[in-house]
Amino acid sequence: MINIDLENLNEDDVYKAFGVDGNEGEALNDIYLELYELIGRDGMLKLFKYFRGDKIDCPMRLYRPEFIADLAKQTTDRRERAKIARAAGYTVKFIEGMLRKRREEEDSE
Repeated sequence: MINIDLENLNEDDVYKAFGVDGNEGEALNDIYLELYELIGRDGMLKLFKYFRGDKIDCPMRLYRPEFIADLAKQTTDRRERAKIARAAGYTVKFIEGMLRKRREEEDSE
């Protein structure tokens, strides 16, 4: 018999009550199984609690281009700028274009 306190319901208690431990492959929906395997039970349950029903779109790049441009601005060596841009998933041309645009905006003020 499953014992669930509906007055104080939380995802962790339901997970335990349903006896999911060790049966994740059979119990969890595909995306939650992937999350379970990637970030573990607690991370998966936290994402479920806060984002269930929402569509999460993860950009291809982790860092904002403005942040990368600020890092690249610290060096004048084009090769170093290229390394910084590539490491963040951007092209040096794109980052230098951002820096050029900023300079033009500053000059026009």
